[in-house]
Amino acid sequence: MLMTSSSNDAFASVGGFQPYIKIGGNWIEYPDHNWHAGAAWHYTSVAGCYGILANHELWASSASMMNDPEEINYGVQKVAEVYVSWRLKNPSDTPAHEFLQSAIDGLGRSMKRAFPFILSASTSPHLLNQWANYGDGSGCCIGLDGKTMLHVVGRDGPADKGEHLPAWLTVIYDYSAQEAHITRLFDQLVESQGQIASALQADQFAQELLFQNLAMLVASLKHPAYAAEKEVRFVVTRKPDDTLAFRPSQRGIVPYQRLGGTINLSNGKIGLPDDPSKPLRLPIQAIYVGPPQGESEIRRIRSMSDFAAAQGYEVDVLGAGIPYLP
Repeated sequence: MLMTSSSNDAFASVGGFQPYIKIGGNWIEYPDHNWHAGAAWHYTSVAGCYGILANHELWASSASMMNDPEEINYGVQKVAEVYVSWRLKNPSDTPAHEFLQSAIDGLGRSMKRAFPFILSASTSPHLLNQWANYGDGSGCCIGLDGKTMLHVVGRDGPADKGEHLPAWLTVIYDYSAQEAHITRLFDQLVESQGQIASALQADQFAQELLFQNLAMLVASLKHPAYAAEKEVRFVVTRKPDDTLAFRPSQRGIVPYQRLGGTINLSNGKIGLPDDPSKPLRLPIQAIYVGPPQGESEIRRIRSMSDFAAAQGYEVDVLGAGIPYLP
């Protein structure tokens, strides 16, 4: 059984990808957040891969406990810097403009009060730096369909009030590309028929939507030094009655959100499970087992293929083909 967004006025998509949300009876598209439509390759350990397939869930970790603790601050600062020059060129005093200015003024405080939760992946399964950093020995790399949404496990029904970000984002590293992206997002956020203006007019969750969009924007910006990661991200923002999960790490206790699978329905809506004990399978397209190459890789491919099939994932399992000894 599925609970579909068609009866709950939640997210929809065009061609299974472009996200919309229903506001005041009308479907309004999201601003262009540089969506990633291809496969999202999530690097993890063998133990991590086992848990993902066995439990049909992924984990989005709090940005407050990321490898680079200053990463979110970097995004906040870039957004604030570009806003100053953008505002000088756009001095309008429409409700959407004023609403955006208020949000930018308090963006740093908002992010510290409610850090977004991030699931990281890459655009390629053949990145040596990712195998070395996240493989934990030989490791695994799971390919996820970037056009299929994930949902926060434990929430009642579809996220229809800006409660999680609807698709994968491509991380931007180049300074000039970051400035152009931020400027374009500001332009779209204040459009007279856009998402925020429509939400203000309909008096429907405008604050949640604006925070969601700004969290998405902040999370898509990283220092150029990290460009080799070729990162894409799925980002969720916390709902007040969410029950967080926690895991230990070398950096401390990490809060995280559990993400489950959905189905893209033929009418463009999103299908969700109505029974938490029967999760939908994740949108896994393929799995790579990590280095080293040779006979051990052949054995690991065979055993991973058998395990994936036993969990309902009839997908290609391949060797990374990287000449690296962990």
